[in-house]
Amino acid sequence: MTPTRRRRRVQSHVAAHRLNHLPPATDNPPMSDTPAPKRLFKKIDHLGIAVPSLADAIPLYETLLGAEVEHVEVVEDQKVRTAFFTVGESHFELLEPTDPDGPIARYLAKNRPGIHHICVQVHDIDAVLAQYKAAGIRLIDEQPRIGAGGMRIAFVHPKATGGVLLELSEPLAEGEGHA
Repeated sequence: MTPTRRRRRVQSHVAAHRLNHLPPATDNPPMSDTPAPKRLFKKIDHLGIAVPSLADAIPLYETLLGAEVEHVEVVEDQKVRTAFFTVGESHFELLEPTDPDGPIARYLAKNRPGIHHICVQVHDIDAVLAQYKAAGIRLIDEQPRIGAGGMRIAFVHPKATGGVLLELSEPLAEGEGHA
């Protein structure tokens, strides 16, 4: 077993141990003068799926999901073309590279097509980024930028999240989104 696999296995066992030793949930939590912390996340916004070709992937996902693609757009600064499908309250975002030097092209050069990132919609992206930075969490973006669908976005480095690329998003204005 490689050192990396051994470390991940130990981390997995530690996390499972912590979950198994949580106090039992009750219907009546103890009262406290301290207000409950506000949840940082509203919902899972989308799963980003890296694909080499939207022309090939869109018909496949239309069949798999039983739905038509809703929105296709190019995000120039990310060197990517995206296609969105609604899945309940969330979305699948297919990501096709438009430039061999872009992040999705580099990802596909190292990995097979598949899940690239998970995006969570937050209440206040600026506050979440400030909280993460103060906690020493490694960020790719310290300031939000505009992403697909006109969302304000920022990425948390996968080395800070156990290997998952986490995208934070917030609509520019209430009610704006992908569609």
